[in-house]
Amino acid sequence: MISSIKNVRIAGVSCVVPTKSKSLYDEPNLYDGNQKKIKRIVESSGFLNRRIADENVTTSDLCYKAALDLLENCPVEKSDIDAILFVSYTPDYFMPATSYVLHNKLGLNENCICMDIPQGCSGYEVGLYQAGMLINNGCKKVLLLVGDTFSKFSDMFINKTAPVFGDAGTATLIEYSENVAPWYFSFHTDSSGYDALICENGAFRNPVRRSDFYEEGAFEYKAKMDGARVFDFTMKRIQPSIMEILKNNGISKDDIDYFVLHQANKMILQNIALALEIPLEKMPIGTMTEYGNQCGASIPCTFSKFLKKDFSSKKSRVLLSGFGVGLSWANCILDIDNIYVSELIEY
Repeated sequence: MISSIKNVRIAGVSCVVPTKSKSLYDEPNLYDGNQKKIKRIVESSGFLNRRIADENVTTSDLCYKAALDLLENCPVEKSDIDAILFVSYTPDYFMPATSYVLHNKLGLNENCICMDIPQGCSGYEVGLYQAGMLINNGCKKVLLLVGDTFSKFSDMFINKTAPVFGDAGTATLIEYSENVAPWYFSFHTDSSGYDALICENGAFRNPVRRSDFYEEGAFEYKAKMDGARVFDFTMKRIQPSIMEILKNNGISKDDIDYFVLHQANKMILQNIALALEIPLEKMPIGTMTEYGNQCGASIPCTFSKFLKKDFSSKKSRVLLSGFGVGLSWANCILDIDNIYVSELIEY
């Protein structure tokens, strides 16, 4: 699906990560602690450390902290927020939507729409698109909260499936603005791979049963990732889709100041840069090394980690690309011009 949205701009971005850090070298279940094999994984994938939320800290807590920072540092009042979007696969509850919880904690006004959007690695682009549609249908300011705490899926680490996911919460303020360049989007889905990254237990298809617990008491979510399938999908789909959105909108890759991609894997991003024939200086890589794969939050966290200075001082044209669970992939081209960008805040 190809689309464009006018009269919208990002006014600010704030990002929060937990203080607790864990290294792949400290994972006893990863290759049975074989340090040589772990070293090869670190060198090829770019993953080394990840941030893990405390047991009593949820995604909404991280996003709440990010939202407070954003509201403090952007010229906006709480009463100005017309919509709050929470994009995550790790909500507080099945019911009510976590956006209602955050609406209450933030003290937003009654004339505000709340929406939860269950999305992962392409969630930031989906959130921007939904925010843009709301802006063009009466809203003036939208608070977009994107984050995940995949460390809560404890068996993804017990069964060696994915010791690379890091927790994070972000807040982005989107507002109405005239005389700005349109945002360009493309969205794609290959649902034949829906089970390549899946949490099978805990919802209503496979509800919680007494037998679904490990001996130490942790719930067996049966959360798993088929890394080979996800890697193959990424290598085949992402570069052509980036070239497609550029061509469809008459934009040269030379016009793009930064290609900010989901921080899925160093090798994947390097190969995409090579296929696009763009210098690595235009594609920030490294958020994953210190913070892990942050799912939908990895793109705004890369803003904070690598692009704060440029985004806060001048206009930059950026191409965003998120890809993963679904299987889904989404691209967005937009201008970012003299906005507030936080440091990566620890919580």
